[in-house]
Amino acid sequence: MDGVLSVGRSVDATSVVGVNYGTLGNNLPSPDQVAHLVNSSTSITRIKLYDADASVLHAFAGSGVSIVVGIPNEQLESLGSNPTAAAIWVKQHIVAFLPHTNIIAIAAGNEALTIANGSFSSFLMPCINNVYAALASLGLHDRIKISTPHSFAVLAMSYPPSSGTFRPSFLQVIIPLLQFLSKTGSPLMINAYPYFAYHNDPAHVSLNYALLRPGNVIVDPRTKLRYTNLLDAQLDATYAAMQALGVHDVAVTISETGWPSRGASDEPAANLTNARAYVSNLVDYVASGVGTPARPNASVDVFIFALFNENEKPGSVSEQYYGLFTSDGTAVYDIGLLKSPSSPGPSSSPSSPSPSSSPSSPPPPPRSTNRHIWCIAKPNADDSVLLKGLNFACGEGSADCQAIQRGGGCYTPETLNSHASYAFNAYYQKHGRNFWNCYFAGVGMLSITDPSKFLIDVLQVDLLIRVESRRLWSLQVPGYVMI
Repeated sequence: MDGVLSVGRSVDATSVVGVNYGTLGNNLPSPDQVAHLVNSSTSITRIKLYDADASVLHAFAGSGVSIVVGIPNEQLESLGSNPTAAAIWVKQHIVAFLPHTNIIAIAAGNEALTIANGSFSSFLMPCINNVYAALASLGLHDRIKISTPHSFAVLAMSYPPSSGTFRPSFLQVIIPLLQFLSKTGSPLMINAYPYFAYHNDPAHVSLNYALLRPGNVIVDPRTKLRYTNLLDAQLDATYAAMQALGVHDVAVTISETGWPSRGASDEPAANLTNARAYVSNLVDYVASGVGTPARPNASVDVFIFALFNENEKPGSVSEQYYGLFTSDGTAVYDIGLLKSPSSPGPSSSPSSPSPSSSPSSPPPPPRSTNRHIWCIAKPNADDSVLLKGLNFACGEGSADCQAIQRGGGCYTPETLNSHASYAFNAYYQKHGRNFWNCYFAGVGMLSITDPSKFLIDVLQVDLLIRVESRRLWSLQVPGYVMI
């Protein structure tokens, strides 16, 4: 499946949709759990990382998933100033994992020209050149491409698209970079977010235009080309900026794009409906293979941001809610990416990390397609933790808990453990029966015993105890008649 769009829809074989796997969260599943989620529950075939974490690269070994490894900005100087350090880095972080882990590219830095006032920019090309030389010495330079992701802010002008130009202050890096990319057949990576354009200027940018919905048409006055969505315009502005420097043979990869499913009160466009619409339309856009107005039929690789909501991302509230999945592996929304039917997250905005989320959860059995497995509450579990899990499952987790309400068919026995077991299992079955859907801060457990039969047994035992208690009481209290 590598090399094709793998989100449930057919596409030209040269187009690829991948997903960025960020780790700025204190509640994210372990790399092994992430690899299991990607392989067993999704059709994702390409992942882009922001570093070269050995545990992640080990976790994806043998999976067939193609990996883009990242070099953090903070390492650009050490690798750029010392070819030996770059060679060691390649051996430790690339060669050591081949061929079991399918590493296909390296992303040197992330928005290095625009982050921290461009303090990393002087080390960018030396790092790329040193790492490329190390790959070439091992015969890996054709197999593993190198590029660097840029913020869309590297462009000084982007409207109309035909006037796209790079900022003059970046040209001392951009020009040699484009020469390198042209020579090695590597793409220019751009982080393109129509969301930001709309959020920053809703008076002049139509929401539908930003969401890639049809209906809006903007005509470039210079070329007379018609633009129906903002992503087309951003891509063509990038192509125009390269053409202005005489570069015509470098492809563009959208290294990040996405839409937040939740935001603060001053971010009204950051909501679940818009996020689902943008990403779904994005997948259709890539699958269509029509290219852009200036580059018809040109393929484009796209990496959705991001795999998970990340609760430690700095910045506005919306920065923490770009994920396709919550930290417990539940889909925030589905755009055809899940392998098996699974309900999306709650219809309201995604919740904060749930009590069932924990990166340190023990590795229970993998997700099973056997429907004769249930999730129940552990006996003697702490009541406060059980209550939090119960409230989450029946609230933000959107499990159907009507049966354990007063008068419901499973209200009896009226104990916290039995009600929690029902709620945990309802959540577990609803969200795909993955082992992480039964963690609940350590008080959930998988069982091969049908909880409904277990509850019947409990009721029978409870009844026997009550009958026996009343019998003994009648023997000890004169005049007491057992009913």
